[in-house]
Amino acid sequence: MRAYIEWIIKHRKAVIALTALVTLGLLFQLKSLSVSIDPAKTLPQSHPLVATGTRVEEIFGNKHTVVVGIHAKEGDVYQPAILAKAQRITDGILKSEGVVKSNVVSISARKAKNIVGNEWGLEVKPLMGAVPRTEEEMDKLKKAVDANPLYSNLIIGQDRKTLAVVAEYKDIGGFTKIVEQVKAVVEKERDPSVEITLAGGPVLLSMIETFSQRMGFFFPLALLIISLVLYEAFRSVQALFLPLVTALLAVIWSLGIMGLSGVALDPFNATTPILILALSAGHAVQIMKRYYEEYHRIRHDHRVEPQVANRLAVADSVTKVAPVMLAAGSIAATGFFSLVVFDIKTIQTFGIFTGSGILSAMLLELSFIPALRSSLKAPGERERAREQKHTWLDALVKSAARLVAGNRGRVYAVAAAAIGILSLGAAHVAIDNSTKGTFYGDLPAMKDDDAFNKMMAGANTVSILIEGKEDDALKDPAVLKGMETLQREIEKDPMVGKTLSLADYIKKINMAMNADAPDFNRIPDDRNLVAQYLLLYSTSGEPGDFDSVVDYGYRNANILVFLRTDSSAYMETFVSRVRGIANTAFGPEVNVRVGGGVSSGAALNEVLVREKLLNIAQIAGVVFLISSLVFRSFLAGGLVLVPLVVTVAANFGLMGFLGIPLQIATSTISAMAVGIGADYAIYLAYRLKEELARGEDETEAVHRAFATAGKAVSLVAISVAAGYFILVFSYGFLIHFWLGLLISLAMVASAIASLTLFPALLLTLRPKFIFGEQEEKQGAAPVTAVIAAFVTAAALGIPLAGAEELSAKEIARRNYAISKTADSESDATFRLINAAGQERLRKTRGVTKLIGGTLDNMRLVRFVAPPDVKGTATLMVEHSGKDDDLWIYLPALKKVRRLVSNNKKDSFVGTDFSYGDVMGHKPEDWNQKILRSETVEGVDCWVIESLPVGDAVRESSGYSRMTGWIRKDNFVIAKGEYYDDRGELLKLFTSADVRLVDAVNRKYQPMRLETRNVQTGHTTVITFENFKANVGVKDELFTPRYMEKE
Repeated sequence: MRAYIEWIIKHRKAVIALTALVTLGLLFQLKSLSVSIDPAKTLPQSHPLVATGTRVEEIFGNKHTVVVGIHAKEGDVYQPAILAKAQRITDGILKSEGVVKSNVVSISARKAKNIVGNEWGLEVKPLMGAVPRTEEEMDKLKKAVDANPLYSNLIIGQDRKTLAVVAEYKDIGGFTKIVEQVKAVVEKERDPSVEITLAGGPVLLSMIETFSQRMGFFFPLALLIISLVLYEAFRSVQALFLPLVTALLAVIWSLGIMGLSGVALDPFNATTPILILALSAGHAVQIMKRYYEEYHRIRHDHRVEPQVANRLAVADSVTKVAPVMLAAGSIAATGFFSLVVFDIKTIQTFGIFTGSGILSAMLLELSFIPALRSSLKAPGERERAREQKHTWLDALVKSAARLVAGNRGRVYAVAAAAIGILSLGAAHVAIDNSTKGTFYGDLPAMKDDDAFNKMMAGANTVSILIEGKEDDALKDPAVLKGMETLQREIEKDPMVGKTLSLADYIKKINMAMNADAPDFNRIPDDRNLVAQYLLLYSTSGEPGDFDSVVDYGYRNANILVFLRTDSSAYMETFVSRVRGIANTAFGPEVNVRVGGGVSSGAALNEVLVREKLLNIAQIAGVVFLISSLVFRSFLAGGLVLVPLVVTVAANFGLMGFLGIPLQIATSTISAMAVGIGADYAIYLAYRLKEELARGEDETEAVHRAFATAGKAVSLVAISVAAGYFILVFSYGFLIHFWLGLLISLAMVASAIASLTLFPALLLTLRPKFIFGEQEEKQGAAPVTAVIAAFVTAAALGIPLAGAEELSAKEIARRNYAISKTADSESDATFRLINAAGQERLRKTRGVTKLIGGTLDNMRLVRFVAPPDVKGTATLMVEHSGKDDDLWIYLPALKKVRRLVSNNKKDSFVGTDFSYGDVMGHKPEDWNQKILRSETVEGVDCWVIESLPVGDAVRESSGYSRMTGWIRKDNFVIAKGEYYDDRGELLKLFTSADVRLVDAVNRKYQPMRLETRNVQTGHTTVITFENFKANVGVKDELFTPRYMEKE
């Protein structure tokens, strides 16, 4: 070591330059650092609850939910002004970045449907298409809401005084970004008539992100406090400056490595800079203290020149302290590195980068600092005098030395009593990972959350995943009844505000199909009827209406549970109860799992209990092993564990007495405190051994060891405690308060144990690793052609051009007629693909025929697959100048039902094509304009814009604008864009494989049609086979009576 240090001193300029280059490189990486939260990184991914949550997210897309509560201060929410607010907030949220548009639910959202029965059967339409302006319209809305208990307490409170807008968001780079978008929409609607609240996980997590950014303020404050402590210790500018250089460089290196690795700061590692700052300064203090000691000795004994003495003191101090620093630093770093055993990414990251910071500090203290110190001027006489002056700290350490060297019985008695009392507190430590519980209850956001949970179903969710063993398992009435039983049982819990599942929709459809008779508010007994109900719903619902409760294969279902608490302790009981009910409600045909949402807290509880015990044991093992190797004694390893025991007892004891929960933030404290506590013991033991080896009197050796290493231990403990204690002033954020209080206490407790109980045991047991030859006394131990119509219809009146002199209107008319053959028959395959990539296949056989002398079409489509909807048929008959006729035949009921036909924006049998798309958007209903010419797939096209002629067309079609690319060679639409009533892009359409199907009349038909809903991510692809035109289809096929002939 001596030769190495002398080489460093000799080449000090090169060492300083190299350190500067490395520091500048890592400093440049700090630009990549940011404070953000990724919940997945705070969760144990292999835990069943977390794995289930991941599976639920993959299948159903449930992610980050924000809820906006709109509370009427006077009267109820059935006021035009308040309903308009809800509509504007909904529309504003739909335009925000990252929102999952298909999962936005409110009284005005398209996903909130009014499912009612009529004399013909079923009608599905939005709860509120437009804000009611008359009393009659308002009464109609009230009846619609009352008729759909699915939405009670979800989007409207039972007392009718609160509305909710529920939105799901994808990850867009931080929760603050999500919440700020919602706030920007909400703030415009605040006025004296309403109280608007925000709640949900992203709201709380954005607060954590915001509060964590306070470290930019607390870090320099901690730096100032540590500086004051160091100056108090040495009364020297250089002694203040050099340890801080070590500390700051170690922080830069560690954070630079984080930036280089692309790791973001989060609430649990954002305090890492302060910790590294304190720890690095602590190690630097040990060497600095020894440097002054050696400098004084050399100047006194050898009378050499100050600069010569300076370099000799640098070499001597590093040579003597380096082995101790390497041992102590290795233990501290290994203690933090041991956090990688946690199955929680953020704790692993915290451990790795804190350990890296400690290693950086050690490297700097053994290279850069000696090089720098040897380049500086030697301490002057005034500086030497100030450094040697006794302070209150010296008096305190001297008192501890007298106590240890004197009557050690008092030390043991007090230690035993303290550990006993602290153990009583530790027995009352509660394990709870509540995000809400990390904030002061008087914060406005906490009050908003409380208010929303009282007024509505709750701002917290958890999923119950029902997994079948094969596709269509969820159509089994027994499984659906089991789901209903489970829901009704857990709804008895006052913390459960509501549940929602596929079973609720099936019951509602069954009742609607039976004239809303209450006796039919139940699950049908016929499996095929359930399947046909679902198909029936799709004839007027939308493809993604059920995506949050059942997957495309009807193999997996999601019971959404809304809770009024996010307590993980409560969740443990809830999960246990769900499992118990499920065991009796379901048979072996399904598997029931709980996960997602706030259930992750219960997973953290279980993991923290197991892994915290494991981590403490692991750190203890590391301390024992390294200490035993360093001192070549198992007894040494056992004795160095003493500060660990005291620190852990103090940590958990205080948590128990103060009601501080064991959770993800507080779980790292033992690793911090234990590793540092071991440092204290090792530094002191080394120095005591050194003093005794000089042949000093035992009492004198104790006093000298305490005056040097003991004083340094006190300084380190005070600097770490003081640096962290400032966090208790982080108002509103309990994570900072807990860390500031507990780490400060742990440092003090560890230092006290290292300066009293540990040396007392050394002097009592007199181990030979300290005392030489004396004997040791003890030892230790995770449709056909129906759709074809869309090709023409999709033209939307999009003018087509065959020749440049054609008007936009004429192009639209030709496009509308281009696929209308006298009659046709075909087979078709429907591929329905949701945003997750899951597919559902349906096969049909269809026939069409024009009504004599018109372009009005009759279309009969009969499903031939899958088996449970086989025989189901739809009949559409177009009528110019009046409403079209729509009929559906359900084989399970052996009845034909008539559908509402005046709303052409409804989904056609669950596809992304609307009835209007299929039947055709009549050119006379739209105003067309040629925008330009473009080439699509090598074919020249007119780009035609079509706008509705009036509000009635806009409302019925669901489109505010259509843009189509019409081929100039055959008037077929090549692609199209469709915009919703808010002016937002809704669908993209393309056609392919265009064939001439009627050469005489020049009629063309694309054999492949695709529409993608850009707002939901859902796609429908239709391919035609065996398409034949002009085959003499009979009129009798297009009657309700014929539909019943399977």
